[in-house]
Amino acid sequence: MSAARLAPARRRGLLRSLVAGSAVAASVVLAVVMVPAAASAEEPAGTPVVGRLLQAWSEADPGAEGHGDGHADGHADEELTSWVQTPAGEFLRIRTEDVAGVPAGATVGLTVGQADGDDTEDPLHEVTDAEVVALPVAPLLTEKAGRTNQVTVALVAPAGAARDGVTAQQVVDLVDGPVADFWSEQTDGAIAVGVTDARDWITTAAGCSEPTALWDEAAASVGFVPGPGKHLLLYVSSRATDCAYALAEVGAGPGSGGRMYVRDTIASVVAHELGHNFGLGHSSARQCDGAVESASCRTVGYRDYYDVMGVSWSQLGSLNAAQAARLGVLPAAAQQALTVPAAPVTVTLSPISGRSGTRAVRLTDAEGSDHWLEYRPAAGRDSWLGTSANRYRLDSGVLLRESGDLPDTSVLVDATPGPSAGWNTDHQAALPVGTAVPVAGGAFTVVVEGVSPTGAIVRVTPAPLGTASSAEPAAPRPAGSDVAVLPAGTDAAVPAPAPGTAELAAPALLRAELEDRASGTPAGAGFPVVLVGAVLLGALALLAGTLLGVRRLRTRPVPTRA
Repeated sequence: MSAARLAPARRRGLLRSLVAGSAVAASVVLAVVMVPAAASAEEPAGTPVVGRLLQAWSEADPGAEGHGDGHADGHADEELTSWVQTPAGEFLRIRTEDVAGVPAGATVGLTVGQADGDDTEDPLHEVTDAEVVALPVAPLLTEKAGRTNQVTVALVAPAGAARDGVTAQQVVDLVDGPVADFWSEQTDGAIAVGVTDARDWITTAAGCSEPTALWDEAAASVGFVPGPGKHLLLYVSSRATDCAYALAEVGAGPGSGGRMYVRDTIASVVAHELGHNFGLGHSSARQCDGAVESASCRTVGYRDYYDVMGVSWSQLGSLNAAQAARLGVLPAAAQQALTVPAAPVTVTLSPISGRSGTRAVRLTDAEGSDHWLEYRPAAGRDSWLGTSANRYRLDSGVLLRESGDLPDTSVLVDATPGPSAGWNTDHQAALPVGTAVPVAGGAFTVVVEGVSPTGAIVRVTPAPLGTASSAEPAAPRPAGSDVAVLPAGTDAAVPAPAPGTAELAAPALLRAELEDRASGTPAGAGFPVVLVGAVLLGALALLAGTLLGVRRLRTRPVPTRA
């Protein structure tokens, strides 16, 4: 079992974006690239390879030993896998640490080194040189036949696995019922999910060791053609014990579409995987030793039990403010923004489960990091907080979260910290009434002055510039790091189908801090979608002769597990 990462507190580090969404224009561009040679899983050392970076997370089954009680100290099977998909549709597995900091979905030019495990089906290749050629772009969300997001459902028994007793109608009812209701409610109708086709059991020659092959074979069998707003949901037999609990592509936004599979029939896990297709990472949690912000902290994947992008369990609470803002479905009228310096302000927060009033306060420090305050009483979708269904004794009250980048796009901050010895059983995180809580290294001080069933009165005092405390929040959890992770539906950014069966996808950039970009701005800032045809075509044509030197990557050591 992996141990929790204890990290010195510091500001956010280099992103490891895990994205694989869809953009039709980019697929056309990538298909015309001329490369020195077609890549294959058996490429010799020193071979140049051009293609799209793809990444996938694989998570352990929450019902497995050590995970079933909801307090696991780690995910021994948690792994981030990376591939490059070439224009010929071949997948070459590469070391994730060799492309750290590059957003998945980007077009890259690589020099492939020696492969480890040449006798395996999918050997792992070292990358000795890497260049970022083009950054990913997202499609728009559009409505078709009353649905913005069309889901094709298929039941699959992978190679060597028997079918179980689940029916296609059960999965259809799950998607069209509680899952569709959740996303429609949480986005004020902006996202309308619905099943457009459903197929009963099929048996595939592909197994879960190659998820892209599994998706491709299932898609061909049921006639699924990827595209913006189109999702392929495979229910994989629960008897396929060598498969992940769930796996999903991480898209650029709600209109990306994407593929996923699940091995369970609870609403929270299907809603969670769709969230990844929509571009969301995990809702995780940070605990510091005896203080809200200290030098000894841990970030625990999935540990936000309130939120759909946290642990997948029997309850499906309101989408938190940080995730809603990332998705673009938190209206400006529902939030109040504060920066430093600014005058102190008193805000009455309405319940996050409601659809009126000020439901969130956004606190932006001098470095541009965002924290969010929301009020979550036992009301509406969160009414279970006041019942016996709240088996982890989660607090009702004002919650504090930090926005982040993948893998943890929302991090719940423990505002009532205890000693590290009690972290695993400490699920109480709400801000105590009447207590001054420092936020973002003292850039803000927050006091909850009172709460009622209909609102919470919060006083926020920004610090003058240059007067914030030297104590800073713990560093974000790097993708693939050894962390304490609780059971949930898994996250994944998984390759798109090969040309001939589907269009290549290219997701939106999620502020990756790539160096030496021509624009000199954070990735995605001012990078218009309209460039995808002309600019990418020119860039990829140029690549046939010389790789664009946008950023040279350093090879990084493989993280070790305790």
